[in-house]
Amino acid sequence: MHPAGDTIAAIATPLGAGGVGIIRISGPASARILAEVTGCKPESLRERYLDYGHVWDGERCLDEVLFVLMRAPRSFTGEDVAEIHAHGGDANMGMILRRVIAAGGRHAQPGEFTRRAFENRRIDLTRAEAIADIVNASSEKALRVAQGQLRGQLRASIDALIDRVMELLAETEAGIDFPEEDLPPSERDRQEAHAIETARRCQELAASFGLGRALQHGIDVVLRGPVNVGKSSLFNALIGQERALVHAEAGTTRDYVEASVVWEGVPVTLVDTAGERRADSDVEDRGIAMGAERAAKADLELLVYQAGGLVPEVAGSRQILVASKADLEPSAELVGIATSSLDRQGLDELRAEILRRCTDGASEGAEGVVVTNERQRSRLAGAGTALSAAAGLIASRAPAELVVVELTTARQLLAEITGEEIGDEMLDELFSRFCIGK
Repeated sequence: MHPAGDTIAAIATPLGAGGVGIIRISGPASARILAEVTGCKPESLRERYLDYGHVWDGERCLDEVLFVLMRAPRSFTGEDVAEIHAHGGDANMGMILRRVIAAGGRHAQPGEFTRRAFENRRIDLTRAEAIADIVNASSEKALRVAQGQLRGQLRASIDALIDRVMELLAETEAGIDFPEEDLPPSERDRQEAHAIETARRCQELAASFGLGRALQHGIDVVLRGPVNVGKSSLFNALIGQERALVHAEAGTTRDYVEASVVWEGVPVTLVDTAGERRADSDVEDRGIAMGAERAAKADLELLVYQAGGLVPEVAGSRQILVASKADLEPSAELVGIATSSLDRQGLDELRAEILRRCTDGASEGAEGVVVTNERQRSRLAGAGTALSAAAGLIASRAPAELVVVELTTARQLLAEITGEEIGDEMLDELFSRFCIGK
Protein backbone atom coordinates (compact mmCIF):
# COMPACT_ATOMS: atom_id res chain seq x y z
CA MET A 1 0.00 0.00 0.00
CA HIS A 2 1.04 3.62 -0.55
CA PRO A 3 1.65 5.99 2.38
CA ALA A 4 -1.57 6.92 4.18
CA GLY A 5 -0.64 10.63 4.15
CA ASP A 6 -1.40 11.16 0.47
CA THR A 7 -4.77 11.85 -1.12
CA ILE A 8 -6.53 9.12 -3.08
CA ALA A 9 -9.35 9.22 -5.61
CA ALA A 10 -11.50 6.70 -7.46
CA ILE A 11 -14.83 6.18 -9.17
CA ALA A 12 -17.14 4.90 -6.40
CA THR A 13 -20.03 3.80 -8.63
CA PRO A 14 -20.20 0.86 -11.07
CA LEU A 15 -18.73 1.24 -14.54
CA GLY A 16 -21.04 1.59 -17.51
CA ALA A 17 -23.93 3.84 -18.43
CA GLY A 18 -25.79 5.47 -15.53
CA GLY A 19 -27.66 8.57 -14.58
CA VAL A 20 -25.21 9.56 -11.84
CA GLY A 21 -21.60 8.63 -11.14
CA ILE A 22 -19.58 9.52 -8.04
CA ILE A 23 -15.88 10.37 -7.73
CA ARG A 24 -14.65 9.88 -4.14
CA ILE A 25 -11.56 11.67 -2.79
CA SER A 26 -9.94 11.06 0.62
CA GLY A 27 -6.89 12.57 2.27
CA PRO A 28 -5.43 15.88 3.46
CA ALA A 29 -5.61 17.54 0.03
CA SER A 30 -9.28 16.69 -0.57
CA ALA A 31 -10.58 20.23 0.04
CA ARG A 32 -7.87 21.86 -2.07
CA ILE A 33 -8.44 19.43 -4.97
CA LEU A 34 -12.20 19.89 -4.82
CA ALA A 35 -11.82 23.68 -4.82
CA GLU A 36 -9.37 23.56 -7.75
CA VAL A 37 -11.46 21.33 -10.04
CA THR A 38 -14.72 23.19 -9.29
CA GLY A 39 -13.22 26.66 -9.52
CA CYS A 40 -14.17 27.53 -5.92
CA LYS A 41 -12.13 29.19 -3.24
CA PRO A 42 -11.20 26.65 -0.52
CA GLU A 43 -12.60 28.89 2.21
CA SER A 44 -15.97 29.02 0.44
CA LEU A 45 -16.54 25.26 0.67
CA ARG A 46 -19.25 24.46 3.19
CA GLU A 47 -18.80 21.27 5.17
CA ARG A 48 -21.42 18.53 4.66
CA TYR A 49 -23.38 20.71 2.23
CA LEU A 50 -24.32 19.43 -1.22
CA ASP A 51 -23.33 22.25 -3.52
CA TYR A 52 -23.97 22.90 -7.22
CA GLY A 53 -21.29 23.80 -9.72
CA HIS A 54 -19.09 22.59 -12.58
CA VAL A 55 -15.84 20.68 -13.03
CA TRP A 56 -13.29 22.73 -14.96
CA ASP A 57 -10.12 21.89 -16.82
CA GLY A 58 -8.67 25.34 -17.34
CA GLU A 59 -11.25 27.25 -19.37
CA ARG A 60 -13.02 24.05 -20.45
CA CYS A 61 -16.15 22.94 -18.59
CA LEU A 62 -16.11 19.15 -18.20
CA ASP A 63 -19.51 18.63 -16.54
CA GLU A 64 -22.31 20.09 -14.46
CA VAL A 65 -22.06 18.50 -10.99
CA LEU A 66 -23.02 18.42 -7.33
CA PHE A 67 -20.23 18.18 -4.77
CA VAL A 68 -19.78 17.83 -1.02
CA LEU A 69 -16.92 18.12 1.48
CA MET A 70 -16.79 16.12 4.73
CA ARG A 71 -14.06 17.16 7.15
CA ALA A 72 -12.11 14.75 9.34
CA PRO A 73 -12.90 12.95 11.53
CA ARG A 74 -16.61 13.03 10.62
CA SER A 75 -16.26 11.01 7.42
CA PHE A 76 -16.18 7.37 6.34
CA THR A 77 -12.37 7.18 6.25
CA GLY A 78 -11.78 9.50 9.21
CA GLU A 79 -9.90 11.86 6.84
CA ASP A 80 -11.10 14.84 4.81
CA VAL A 81 -13.36 13.34 2.13
CA ALA A 82 -14.87 14.96 -0.95
CA GLU A 83 -17.36 13.57 -3.42
CA ILE A 84 -18.25 14.80 -6.90
CA HIS A 85 -21.64 13.66 -8.22
CA ALA A 86 -21.57 13.91 -12.01
CA HIS A 87 -23.41 12.44 -14.98
CA GLY A 88 -22.64 8.74 -15.29
CA GLY A 89 -20.88 6.92 -18.08
CA ASP A 90 -17.35 5.58 -18.46
CA ALA A 91 -16.11 8.41 -20.68
CA ASN A 92 -17.39 11.18 -18.41
CA MET A 93 -16.30 9.51 -15.18
CA GLY A 94 -12.85 8.78 -16.58
CA MET A 95 -12.41 12.38 -17.75
CA ILE A 96 -13.35 13.85 -14.35
CA LEU A 97 -11.16 11.35 -12.46
CA ARG A 98 -8.18 12.28 -14.65
CA ARG A 99 -8.78 15.93 -13.78
CA VAL A 100 -8.82 15.09 -10.05
CA ILE A 101 -5.60 13.09 -10.37
CA ALA A 102 -3.96 15.98 -12.26
CA ALA A 103 -4.91 18.30 -9.39
CA GLY A 104 -2.87 16.21 -6.92
CA GLY A 105 -4.77 13.02 -6.21
CA ARG A 106 -3.57 9.45 -6.63
CA HIS A 107 -5.50 6.48 -8.01
CA ALA A 108 -6.85 4.49 -5.06
CA GLN A 109 -6.04 0.82 -4.80
CA PRO A 110 -8.76 -1.83 -4.25
CA GLY A 111 -10.30 -1.42 -0.81
CA GLU A 112 -8.10 1.52 0.13
CA PHE A 113 -10.95 3.75 1.33
CA THR A 114 -12.21 1.01 3.63
CA ARG A 115 -8.68 0.23 4.78
CA ARG A 116 -8.19 3.85 5.79
CA ALA A 117 -11.47 3.72 7.71
CA PHE A 118 -10.14 0.64 9.53
CA GLU A 119 -6.69 2.09 10.22
CA ASN A 120 -8.26 5.32 11.50
CA ARG A 121 -10.44 3.22 13.84
CA ARG A 122 -13.69 4.25 12.23
CA ILE A 123 -14.60 0.58 11.81
CA ASP A 124 -13.19 -2.77 12.93
CA LEU A 125 -12.28 -5.59 10.56
CA THR A 126 -15.64 -7.39 10.83
CA ARG A 127 -17.41 -4.20 9.72
CA ALA A 128 -14.90 -3.71 6.89
CA GLU A 129 -15.60 -7.23 5.62
CA ALA A 130 -19.33 -6.59 5.99
CA ILE A 131 -19.07 -3.70 3.52
CA ALA A 132 -17.74 -6.08 0.86
CA ASP A 133 -20.46 -8.59 1.75
CA ILE A 134 -23.18 -5.94 1.32
CA VAL A 135 -21.84 -5.00 -2.12
CA ASN A 136 -21.72 -8.66 -3.19
CA ALA A 137 -24.98 -9.82 -1.57
CA SER A 138 -27.20 -11.68 -4.05
CA SER A 139 -30.23 -12.28 -1.81
CA GLU A 140 -32.16 -10.39 0.85
CA LYS A 141 -31.03 -12.81 3.56
CA ALA A 142 -27.37 -12.40 2.59
CA LEU A 143 -27.88 -8.64 2.68
CA ARG A 144 -29.55 -8.80 6.11
CA VAL A 145 -26.68 -10.86 7.56
CA ALA A 146 -24.10 -8.44 6.12
CA GLN A 147 -26.00 -5.42 7.44
CA GLY A 148 -26.08 -7.04 10.89
CA GLN A 149 -22.30 -7.38 10.79
CA LEU A 150 -21.98 -3.75 9.69
CA ARG A 151 -24.05 -2.76 12.73
CA GLY A 152 -21.57 -4.65 14.91
CA GLN A 153 -23.43 -7.87 15.73
CA LEU A 154 -20.45 -10.13 15.04
CA ARG A 155 -18.10 -7.71 16.79
CA ALA A 156 -20.29 -7.83 19.90
CA SER A 157 -20.20 -11.64 19.89
CA ILE A 158 -16.41 -11.68 19.52
CA ASP A 159 -15.96 -9.07 22.26
CA ALA A 160 -18.08 -11.20 24.61
CA LEU A 161 -15.87 -14.22 23.89
CA ILE A 162 -12.70 -12.20 24.48
CA ASP A 163 -14.08 -10.96 27.81
CA ARG A 164 -14.68 -14.56 28.91
CA VAL A 165 -11.16 -15.58 27.90
CA MET A 166 -9.63 -12.55 29.64
CA GLU A 167 -11.50 -13.43 32.84
CA LEU A 168 -10.03 -16.94 32.77
CA LEU A 169 -6.60 -15.60 31.89
CA ALA A 170 -6.62 -13.15 34.81
CA GLU A 171 -7.62 -15.89 37.25
CA THR A 172 -4.95 -18.26 35.94
CA GLU A 173 -2.19 -15.65 36.03
CA ALA A 174 -3.19 -14.74 39.58
CA GLY A 175 -2.52 -18.37 40.50
CA ILE A 176 0.99 -18.03 39.08
CA ASP A 177 1.61 -14.86 41.10
CA PHE A 178 0.39 -16.49 44.32
CA PRO A 179 1.41 -20.16 44.02
CA GLU A 180 1.01 -20.79 47.75
CA GLU A 181 -2.76 -20.32 47.44
CA ASP A 182 -3.83 -23.55 45.72
CA LEU A 183 -7.27 -23.48 44.09
CA PRO A 184 -9.98 -25.49 45.84
CA PRO A 185 -11.50 -28.29 43.70
CA SER A 186 -14.78 -26.38 43.28
CA GLU A 187 -12.97 -23.35 41.84
CA ARG A 188 -10.92 -25.53 39.49
CA ASP A 189 -14.13 -27.22 38.31
CA ARG A 190 -15.71 -23.83 37.71
CA GLN A 191 -12.75 -22.68 35.59
CA GLU A 192 -12.81 -25.90 33.59
CA ALA A 193 -16.55 -25.52 32.94
CA HIS A 194 -16.00 -21.86 31.97
CA ALA A 195 -13.34 -22.87 29.40
CA ILE A 196 -15.50 -25.67 28.00
CA GLU A 197 -18.52 -23.39 27.59
CA THR A 198 -16.47 -20.65 25.91
CA ALA A 199 -14.95 -23.25 23.56
CA ARG A 200 -18.46 -24.44 22.70
CA ARG A 201 -19.56 -20.90 21.87
CA CYS A 202 -16.55 -20.42 19.58
CA GLN A 203 -17.22 -23.69 17.78
CA GLU A 204 -20.93 -22.94 17.43
CA LEU A 205 -20.19 -19.59 15.83
CA ALA A 206 -17.55 -21.15 13.56
CA ALA A 207 -20.11 -23.75 12.43
CA SER A 208 -22.40 -20.97 11.13
CA PHE A 209 -19.90 -20.53 8.28
CA GLY A 210 -21.67 -23.29 6.35
CA LEU A 211 -24.68 -21.00 6.02
CA GLY A 212 -22.56 -17.86 5.62
CA ARG A 213 -20.59 -19.38 2.75
CA ALA A 214 -23.79 -20.42 0.96
CA LEU A 215 -25.36 -16.97 1.46
CA GLN A 216 -22.34 -15.14 0.10
CA HIS A 217 -21.27 -17.43 -2.74
CA GLY A 218 -24.41 -19.41 -3.52
CA ILE A 219 -24.45 -23.13 -4.28
CA ASP A 220 -24.28 -25.14 -7.50
CA VAL A 221 -26.46 -28.25 -7.86
CA VAL A 222 -26.19 -30.51 -10.92
CA LEU A 223 -28.79 -33.09 -12.01
CA ARG A 224 -27.24 -36.22 -13.54
CA GLY A 225 -28.59 -39.55 -14.73
CA PRO A 226 -29.50 -41.68 -17.76
CA VAL A 227 -31.68 -40.44 -20.61
CA ASN A 228 -35.44 -40.13 -20.09
CA VAL A 229 -35.44 -40.58 -16.29
CA GLY A 230 -37.11 -37.21 -15.78
CA LYS A 231 -34.16 -34.91 -15.03
CA SER A 232 -35.49 -32.01 -17.10
CA SER A 233 -39.00 -32.34 -15.65
CA LEU A 234 -37.53 -32.35 -12.13
CA PHE A 235 -35.31 -29.37 -13.05
CA ASN A 236 -38.33 -27.39 -14.27
CA ALA A 237 -40.34 -28.33 -11.17
CA LEU A 238 -37.56 -27.20 -8.83
CA ILE A 239 -37.20 -23.80 -10.47
CA GLY A 240 -40.95 -23.32 -10.91
CA GLN A 241 -40.98 -22.76 -14.66
CA GLU A 242 -40.29 -24.53 -17.94
CA ARG A 243 -36.65 -23.80 -18.61
CA ALA A 244 -35.45 -27.13 -20.03
CA LEU A 245 -37.14 -28.84 -22.99
CA VAL A 246 -39.03 -32.00 -22.01
CA HIS A 247 -39.82 -34.66 -24.63
CA ALA A 248 -40.16 -38.44 -24.81
CA GLU A 249 -37.44 -38.57 -27.44
CA ALA A 250 -34.14 -39.69 -25.92
CA GLY A 251 -31.30 -37.17 -25.89
CA THR A 252 -33.48 -34.03 -25.93
CA THR A 253 -30.98 -32.22 -23.68
CA ARG A 254 -27.75 -32.03 -25.69
CA ASP A 255 -25.97 -29.44 -23.53
CA TYR A 256 -26.35 -28.44 -19.91
CA VAL A 257 -28.96 -25.84 -18.98
CA GLU A 258 -28.63 -23.52 -15.97
CA ALA A 259 -31.17 -21.56 -13.93
CA SER A 260 -30.85 -19.49 -10.75
CA VAL A 261 -33.30 -19.51 -7.86
CA VAL A 262 -33.26 -18.40 -4.21
CA TRP A 263 -34.31 -20.88 -1.51
CA GLU A 264 -34.65 -19.56 2.04
CA GLY A 265 -32.32 -16.70 1.18
CA VAL A 266 -29.63 -18.94 -0.35
CA PRO A 267 -28.81 -18.35 -4.07
CA VAL A 268 -28.96 -21.71 -5.87
CA THR A 269 -27.82 -22.47 -9.42
CA LEU A 270 -29.46 -25.61 -10.80
CA VAL A 271 -27.87 -27.35 -13.78
CA ASP A 272 -29.67 -29.89 -15.98
CA THR A 273 -27.23 -32.09 -17.91
CA ALA A 274 -27.52 -34.30 -20.97
CA GLY A 275 -28.72 -37.85 -20.31
CA GLU A 276 -25.87 -40.30 -19.88
CA ARG A 277 -25.74 -43.11 -22.47
CA ARG A 278 -23.60 -44.33 -25.33
CA ALA A 279 -23.87 -41.33 -27.63
CA ASP A 280 -25.15 -41.56 -31.21
CA SER A 281 -23.08 -38.60 -32.39
CA ASP A 282 -20.00 -36.57 -31.60
CA VAL A 283 -22.24 -33.63 -30.65
CA GLU A 284 -24.16 -35.66 -28.05
CA ASP A 285 -20.94 -37.23 -26.78
CA ARG A 286 -19.45 -33.77 -26.23
CA GLY A 287 -22.62 -32.62 -24.47
CA ILE A 288 -22.42 -35.55 -22.03
CA ALA A 289 -18.73 -34.80 -21.38
CA MET A 290 -19.51 -31.13 -20.72
CA GLY A 291 -22.17 -32.15 -18.21
CA ALA A 292 -19.66 -34.35 -16.38
CA GLU A 293 -17.15 -31.49 -16.30
CA ARG A 294 -19.80 -29.12 -14.92
CA ALA A 295 -20.80 -31.67 -12.27
CA ALA A 296 -17.19 -31.97 -11.10
CA LYS A 297 -17.24 -28.26 -10.21
CA ALA A 298 -20.61 -28.34 -8.42
CA ASP A 299 -21.26 -28.32 -4.70
CA LEU A 300 -23.77 -31.13 -5.00
CA GLU A 301 -24.97 -33.74 -7.53
CA LEU A 302 -28.51 -35.10 -7.73
CA LEU A 303 -28.25 -38.66 -9.07
CA VAL A 304 -31.64 -39.08 -10.72
CA TYR A 305 -33.11 -42.49 -11.59
CA GLN A 306 -36.64 -43.48 -12.57
CA ALA A 307 -38.71 -45.17 -9.86
CA GLY A 308 -38.58 -48.90 -10.44
CA GLY A 309 -35.39 -48.61 -12.49
CA LEU A 310 -31.71 -49.29 -11.80
CA VAL A 311 -30.50 -47.49 -8.67
CA PRO A 312 -27.12 -45.74 -9.15
CA GLU A 313 -24.32 -45.99 -6.61
CA VAL A 314 -23.70 -42.96 -4.37
CA ALA A 315 -20.01 -42.08 -4.06
CA GLY A 316 -20.12 -39.63 -1.13
CA SER A 317 -21.78 -36.78 0.69
CA ARG A 318 -21.69 -34.61 -2.45
CA GLN A 319 -24.39 -36.77 -4.00
CA ILE A 320 -28.10 -37.18 -3.25
CA LEU A 321 -30.05 -40.10 -4.68
CA VAL A 322 -33.37 -38.98 -6.22
CA ALA A 323 -36.10 -41.28 -7.48
CA SER A 324 -38.16 -39.51 -10.17
CA LYS A 325 -41.67 -40.30 -11.47
CA ALA A 326 -42.62 -41.78 -8.09
CA ASP A 327 -46.30 -41.30 -8.97
CA LEU A 328 -45.90 -44.14 -11.49
CA GLU A 329 -44.73 -46.56 -8.80
CA PRO A 330 -46.83 -45.64 -5.73
CA SER A 331 -46.30 -48.98 -3.97
CA ALA A 332 -42.57 -49.35 -4.63
CA GLU A 333 -39.99 -49.03 -1.85
CA LEU A 334 -37.71 -46.39 -3.33
CA VAL A 335 -34.15 -45.57 -2.34
CA GLY A 336 -33.33 -41.90 -1.75
CA ILE A 337 -35.82 -39.04 -2.01
CA ALA A 338 -38.95 -39.99 -3.95
CA THR A 339 -40.16 -37.19 -6.22
CA SER A 340 -42.81 -36.54 -8.80
CA SER A 341 -42.76 -33.51 -11.08
CA LEU A 342 -46.42 -34.14 -11.88
CA ASP A 343 -47.88 -33.97 -8.35
CA ARG A 344 -44.84 -32.21 -6.78
CA GLN A 345 -44.24 -35.06 -4.37
CA GLY A 346 -40.96 -34.79 -2.47
CA LEU A 347 -39.87 -31.42 -3.92
CA ASP A 348 -39.92 -29.59 -0.57
CA GLU A 349 -38.04 -32.46 1.05
CA LEU A 350 -35.45 -32.39 -1.74
CA ARG A 351 -34.94 -28.61 -1.45
CA ALA A 352 -34.51 -28.90 2.33
CA GLU A 353 -31.96 -31.71 1.95
CA ILE A 354 -29.99 -29.75 -0.67
CA LEU A 355 -29.77 -26.75 1.66
CA ARG A 356 -28.86 -28.93 4.65
CA ARG A 357 -26.02 -30.62 2.75
CA CYS A 358 -24.64 -27.41 1.28
CA THR A 359 -24.73 -25.44 4.55
CA ASP A 360 -23.43 -28.33 6.69
CA GLY A 361 -26.70 -28.10 8.60
CA ALA A 362 -25.69 -24.67 9.94
CA SER A 363 -28.18 -22.06 11.07
CA GLU A 364 -28.03 -18.48 12.26
CA GLY A 365 -26.61 -17.93 15.72
CA ALA A 366 -28.00 -15.65 18.40
CA GLU A 367 -29.41 -12.40 16.96
CA GLY A 368 -28.80 -13.65 13.44
CA VAL A 369 -24.99 -13.69 13.74
CA VAL A 370 -23.38 -15.65 10.91
CA VAL A 371 -19.70 -16.03 10.07
CA THR A 372 -19.29 -15.24 6.37
CA ASN A 373 -15.66 -15.95 5.49
CA GLU A 374 -12.97 -18.55 6.06
CA ARG A 375 -10.71 -16.11 7.90
CA GLN A 376 -13.30 -15.62 10.63
CA ARG A 377 -14.20 -19.33 10.75
CA SER A 378 -10.63 -20.59 11.06
CA ARG A 379 -9.80 -18.26 13.93
CA LEU A 380 -12.97 -19.12 15.83
CA ALA A 381 -12.28 -22.82 15.34
CA GLY A 382 -8.67 -22.33 16.46
CA ALA A 383 -9.79 -20.41 19.54
CA GLY A 384 -12.23 -23.21 20.36
CA THR A 385 -9.45 -25.79 20.08
CA ALA A 386 -7.14 -23.77 22.34
CA LEU A 387 -9.89 -23.32 24.94
CA SER A 388 -10.67 -27.05 24.90
CA ALA A 389 -6.96 -27.73 25.46
CA ALA A 390 -6.95 -25.25 28.35
CA ALA A 391 -9.94 -27.04 29.91
CA GLY A 392 -8.09 -30.35 29.68
CA LEU A 393 -5.01 -28.87 31.31
CA ILE A 394 -7.09 -27.42 34.14
CA ALA A 395 -8.76 -30.79 34.72
CA SER A 396 -5.40 -32.59 34.85
CA ARG A 397 -3.95 -30.03 37.28
CA ALA A 398 -1.21 -29.13 34.79
CA PRO A 399 1.06 -26.16 35.54
CA ALA A 400 -0.80 -22.85 35.21
CA GLU A 401 1.83 -21.59 32.77
CA LEU A 402 0.63 -24.17 30.21
CA VAL A 403 -2.97 -23.07 30.66
CA VAL A 404 -1.91 -19.46 30.11
CA VAL A 405 -0.30 -20.41 26.77
CA GLU A 406 -3.57 -21.90 25.46
CA LEU A 407 -5.70 -19.05 26.76
CA THR A 408 -3.34 -16.47 25.25
CA THR A 409 -3.55 -18.27 21.90
CA ALA A 410 -7.36 -18.17 22.06
CA ARG A 411 -7.35 -14.45 22.88
CA GLN A 412 -4.97 -13.62 20.03
CA LEU A 413 -7.01 -15.59 17.49
CA LEU A 414 -10.23 -13.86 18.55
CA ALA A 415 -8.52 -10.45 18.45
CA GLU A 416 -7.42 -11.15 14.86
CA ILE A 417 -11.07 -11.42 13.81
CA THR A 418 -11.76 -7.80 14.78
CA GLY A 419 -8.33 -6.67 13.54
CA GLU A 420 -6.85 -5.74 16.92
CA GLU A 421 -3.92 -8.07 16.33
CA ILE A 422 -3.23 -8.48 12.64
CA GLY A 423 -0.22 -7.81 10.39
CA ASP A 424 0.09 -5.53 7.38
CA GLU A 425 0.68 -8.47 5.04
CA MET A 426 -2.66 -9.99 5.94
CA LEU A 427 -4.39 -6.62 5.61
CA ASP A 428 -2.88 -6.19 2.13
CA GLU A 429 -4.29 -9.54 1.07
CA LEU A 430 -7.69 -8.93 2.64
CA PHE A 431 -8.35 -5.47 1.20
CA SER A 432 -7.03 -6.45 -2.24
CA ARG A 433 -10.30 -8.41 -2.65
CA PHE A 434 -12.36 -5.20 -2.43
CA CYS A 435 -13.41 -3.25 -5.49
CA ILE A 436 -11.74 0.06 -6.33
CA GLY A 437 -13.73 2.95 -4.87
CA LYS A 438 -14.58 1.05 -1.68
